[in-house]
Amino acid sequence: MALATLADLSNRLGRDLTAEEERRATAWLDDATALILKPFPQYATAPTAISTKVCCAMVLRVLGNPDGKRQESIDDYSYTVDSSRSRGEVYLSDDELEELRPPKKSAFSIVPGAPSEEP
Repeated sequence: MALATLADLSNRLGRDLTAEEERRATAWLDDATALILKPFPQYATAPTAISTKVCCAMVLRVLGNPDGKRQESIDDYSYTVDSSRSRGEVYLSDDELEELRPPKKSAFSIVPGAPSEEP
């Protein structure tokens, strides 16, 4: 089960998805979910608004630029493929990884149900 739905994606996109976009986005949402759950398995049982947001952002990045173009010129036409395409299209950015990480504990943090750090 993906961390985000096609409706979540459509809401963030600001329009309905075409039939082709829905077909591709379904696979990309599954890919994005797998990439998120690998370092953060806790989201499998307790998805959050942040995990849904990040999952959608990963897919919207590809949906908005399906050809992976990073640069394009008009005269004597040329383009450059985005390096993320060679990594599998859907990826977690450094900012998204940081956003998914649980908050760091401080001397004054109380985390209910957290294991004791005493020996």
